[in-house]
Formats: sequence, C-alpha cells, structure tokens
Amino acid sequence: MATPPGAGPAAIRFVAAASWRVIRGRCVEHFPRVLEFLRYLRDAAPGLVRYRHHERLCMGLKAKLVVELILQGRSWAQVLNALHHHFPESGPVVRDPKITKQDLRKISEAQETFCQQVKQLAEAPVDLASKLQSALLLIQ
Repeated sequence: MATPPGAGPAAIRFVAAASWRVIRGRCVEHFPRVLEFLRYLRDAAPGLVRYRHHERLCMGLKAKLVVELILQGRSWAQVLNALHHHFPESGPVVRDPKITKQDLRKISEAQETFCQQVKQLAEAPVDLASKLQSALLLIQ
C-alpha cells in the first residue's frame, strides 16, 4: 500500500483512501501496509501532522497488531516477538525538530505501559479480556 517515491497526487489520494478503508474495516492483516504509508507521508510532508498525533496513530495500529495475535491464540513467543518488533526497547526514532520533551515523555510512557502489560499477560494469562481492553485504552 506504500506509494513509491515520485508518485503523483492521484496515487497518494488512492493509497490514502485504501488506508482509510483498511482502518475503518479493521482489517488488521493490512495494518503493516498502512504503517508503511504513514511513514512515507511523514517523510514526504513532515509538518503535515504533529509528531505526537502521528506516533499515537502508529502506536495504536501496532498495539492492535499485537493484541490481535493474542486474541487469535498465537503462542506467547510469537506475541512477544511481534511486541519487540513493533515496540523496540530502544524507543522511537525521532526525526522531528519540533518535538517537545512532553511529547516524547507521553509516547515513551504509553509504549512502556503497553509493553509491560503484554509481558505480564505472557507470564500469567488470567483475565485476558479486561487486561487487553485496559491496555488498548492506554494507547488511545
């Protein structure tokens, strides 16, 4: 779903519409493509969306990918592998000169909290539904 460099406005509108449809339809299997498109947009037009809003959207999509693995009954090894892939311990790579310390702190705290809750579930998977719901609410 990512638009190749140099693509015209029509192609970008088409991919944006397809991404919106994926998100609205909650087609989790296509969320990585939406994330790729969001990265492309961020690089192509850095001032289009504030850093914090962009990261919150991406974080929510990544969190949904991880939660979906849990709901599908995948092994905890697969879930934790996806968690480390989408939320590396090194934290987000910041390329925005307008980012504030508060934005960085809020994003880092949300990521850390989500990762901790998923790891706690992996250690003792009890009351799965309520834990997942509270974890997703923290991201949004």
